[in-house]
Amino acid sequence: MTQPSAAQAASDKTYAPSDEIVRNAHVDAARYEELYKQSVEDPEGFWGEQAKRL
Repeated sequence: MTQPSAAQAASDKTYAPSDEIVRNAHVDAARYEELYKQSVEDPEGFWGEQAKRL
């Protein structure tokens, strides 16, 4: 069996964001899940809405 590459080994690590980052986030976890679901189920609608925000 081969050893995982450094990139593979590093990708297994997770880091929690600081409280300040969480407080200043543009979306919370629930909203992110909502947006992600929309982006997968209706990509054209999702990106159309995002384009309007710009």
